[in-house]
Amino acid sequence: MISKEKAIQIAKEYAQKSEKGWDEKYHEAEKTILSGEPAWIISTSDIKYNDELPWMMEHFPNPVYYYISMVDGICIAIGNRRNEFQRIDGK
Repeated sequence: MISKEKAIQIAKEYAQKSEKGWDEKYHEAEKTILSGEPAWIISTSDIKYNDELPWMMEHFPNPVYYYISMVDGICIAIGNRRNEFQRIDGK
């Protein structure tokens, strides 16, 4: 089983690789069961700050949910609404 901190790190790496969005200022984790498998839901947003004005958003953020397997330690699904997700290929 992987820890909450490790799950957050895996989600962040997946977000950067897939360019799906990651908010450094806001992300949280909670436990769930996804298709009978224990998983972490990592909640964040696709917020992007303006480089010239770091306090200003370039667009309104959308929620992003990464589902990280507690067993395998990989991202197994992603979604934009809680409980509405798409499984990632290979799982």
